[in-house]
Amino acid sequence: MNAPRENDPTELDRFKRDIDLVDYAQRQGYTIKKESRRGDWHHLVKDDEHVIVTRKGDHQVYLNTGDDRDAGSIIDFAKTRGGDGHGLNLGQVRQQLREYLDGAPAPARQYPTQYATPPDSARLNGLPVGDPEQARQAEEERRTRLISEVLGVKKELTDRSYLHGRGITDATLESPAFQGRIFTAQQNEHKNTAFPLYNEHGLASVEQKNEHYKSLLPLPKNGIWVSHPTAGKDTPVERVVVSESAIDSLSHFQLRHGQDPKNTLYIATSGTPTEAQVALIQRVIDKQQPQEVVLANDRDAGGRQFNINYLNELQPARPLVPVAEQEAYREASRPVEWHATSDKYHTSLKVTFHHDSAEQGAGQVQQLSERVEKINQTQQDGPSLAVEIQRSTEQATIVRLTVARADTAQLEVVAQELYRQREQLRPAAERQQEAFLRVDYPLAKDFNKELEYTAQGLSAEQIRAAAQREEQQQESERQQRLAEAQRQEREQREAERQARREQESSPEAQQGREQDDKHFQTVLGATAAEAEQRPARSYRSEQEAAEHTAQFVHAKDAGLVLLKEYIHDNPPPAGRKVDEAEREDLRERARYAEAAAGVSLPTASPTEAKTATWTVDELEPNTTGRAEAWKAILDNSGYSMQTSQVRSTVDEQGIRRAEFDMTYRNDQPDIAIIHAIVTNTNARAAAGKAQYAGVSVMEPEADRAARQLAAEAAAIQPHNRDRSLDVAVKPGVEATTGDMPAAGPSAPGSEKLVIIRVDEPASSPGERGQAEAVQAALTASGAKAGEVQSTVDAEGIRHSEMKVSYRTDQPEIAQVSQALDAAGRQVGNHVVEHGSDRAERQAAARHSQVSQEVAPQLER
Repeated sequence: MNAPRENDPTELDRFKRDIDLVDYAQRQGYTIKKESRRGDWHHLVKDDEHVIVTRKGDHQVYLNTGDDRDAGSIIDFAKTRGGDGHGLNLGQVRQQLREYLDGAPAPARQYPTQYATPPDSARLNGLPVGDPEQARQAEEERRTRLISEVLGVKKELTDRSYLHGRGITDATLESPAFQGRIFTAQQNEHKNTAFPLYNEHGLASVEQKNEHYKSLLPLPKNGIWVSHPTAGKDTPVERVVVSESAIDSLSHFQLRHGQDPKNTLYIATSGTPTEAQVALIQRVIDKQQPQEVVLANDRDAGGRQFNINYLNELQPARPLVPVAEQEAYREASRPVEWHATSDKYHTSLKVTFHHDSAEQGAGQVQQLSERVEKINQTQQDGPSLAVEIQRSTEQATIVRLTVARADTAQLEVVAQELYRQREQLRPAAERQQEAFLRVDYPLAKDFNKELEYTAQGLSAEQIRAAAQREEQQQESERQQRLAEAQRQEREQREAERQARREQESSPEAQQGREQDDKHFQTVLGATAAEAEQRPARSYRSEQEAAEHTAQFVHAKDAGLVLLKEYIHDNPPPAGRKVDEAEREDLRERARYAEAAAGVSLPTASPTEAKTATWTVDELEPNTTGRAEAWKAILDNSGYSMQTSQVRSTVDEQGIRRAEFDMTYRNDQPDIAIIHAIVTNTNARAAAGKAQYAGVSVMEPEADRAARQLAAEAAAIQPHNRDRSLDVAVKPGVEATTGDMPAAGPSAPGSEKLVIIRVDEPASSPGERGQAEAVQAALTASGAKAGEVQSTVDAEGIRHSEMKVSYRTDQPEIAQVSQALDAAGRQVGNHVVEHGSDRAERQAAARHSQVSQEVAPQLER
């Protein structure tokens, strides 16, 4: 059979509808692990990847259980996994799926007997067989009927009241560009303004608008609203303007065309552009061959996201080349690709670098990271852009950048630079003409709003100021709604606490606590007696200590707590015995700390149970499990604190806010460990560490002070805890934790060793993971990176470790220091480095940079 012409806009829908995604996946090496009895969902497995395939409407969709961003139709499945795992562009996906449809036999899956029985072939043979051509004709008749009901038999614009209300003048509506492109839809007594959407086959759908009303026919969104050229039909087009709505196109014409009257064609997508619409816009460019394309989308996060993706997808008119007996468009190479997606709170940019070697990829990632670092340094509220290396091979490296939706403009800056970088990397014959794609933002939120302000006689500066006030007003209203929701939540929490206190003060609860105390004292006495009979437990190495803490919960699916970081911050009890002289010294320092802070020891007994409340907020709407993950880690830590049940509420944004109580006693041997856990958690949350986002421990100040004093005198202390940081320095004793002096020219260099640990999902055999990408980046900076040592746990998480060495006097110390700091900020990485070494390294890097800037001046 003859393959359809390339980029037929209906072809993608045919792929989704006609290709069995499960059979296609099996041909790519996936196997069926489980399926429903009715066969309406399948669980597929390949290596360590788990994929669920189910049905949505008339086609199948999939979801990668390990990455909720990896989901979609057969198009997404092939695009992500094709090219031996390196990914395919849309043109390559089309070619691969055509070959599959043309040459693949019907699926012949074997149904596991434990899940379903094979179908009765005799019964199936008796069922009527659907006719694809008949189904296509039925869909065509449905589209024709829906469009006819809206537009009627005589299509014309008889009512201009809605357009006049939006500031569109008769002069604009009577322009040759818009004749026959806007109609009046009338159903019963209701009249709406109708904007027809077209594709290569004719009318595809209709959008209707009126005051407080907007509707798009329930048909596939595979058409675009397109005007005639402003100079009239069949005239050479010089410019194409792409916007989100036909109203914005009319407004743009009315505001801008008189200033630059090139022959212009206007295109609108009626909201978020679909894949079929983007392909259709490119076909219009191929046919009209304009000199430039103007992206005239809204000045908001959504409009910026559309522009980012258009920069990647659209290109000048493609040449037609013969392929077999047909002609196809020749796609330009894409050494760099990107695609932006968003949710309610964040926008992400997935960037794919195609390269010839891993070293080249490391250089490209380093260049991108440095640009992101410069952007972050300009932000008053601290770094906003997060960078994560998702996958790396010899041929491709995939990086994901994430930012709050309000800061999507930062991603657009990155996309603009990637656009320029791609043109430099392309062969000269494929490079686009300069400024072929141009972004034109309105002074207000959108061009119709700018038209409204202009009609009021406002200048450009006044329009920008009015738009800013309107945006601030909307933000203020949003903050007020959020504050009200938080107030109600606090009142609800306080009511719950009051009810709990009343319940705990009941005679029955008091009697239960007394019984528990008696039992605990009995157990504690037996434990203390046994401890006197045997030597204290200690560990010969970090590995032994880590093995002892294997009972910690990984919380891979439920939370963001990294097990290794938690163990590093809160190691198991060292079991070190403190002699009486040291104990007296600790008491003296604690007494001085008490006097310096003006805090007196509480009069309550040290055996009295104390309560600290952990609050854990989810980071995304409609998610859960973080609080349970933290509670499980505490419960399985082996320390003496105990936790209550988790209590939670959900706010109006869908964010779950949970809390639970942790009880402890200051007379427990491991009170210093408990104190370190609470202190570390609050400190890392305040420092903005991603794993601790939304987590805090609340308690009375008197309880915190009493616990700190008890911790200083405790027999069991954390391995890596510098107690001098927790108490005031005694008079006459010099502090040991001041700022390191800057390394001067006479300071001798020294060799330093750093351990870098990387936790990441296990990659397929032969693929480079995040650890190898970090190794390559550090080597490129001038450091010496050792071999990567890795293990994969039962949850499919790869734990890697490498040793990195450098000298503080080497010429590349600035680059080495920057690479180490960048590695430490990346999610999944943990840089183990002594604090004094880090301070010395950074001081040496600053001195090196100053020397490089001053040296040329001294030579002159």
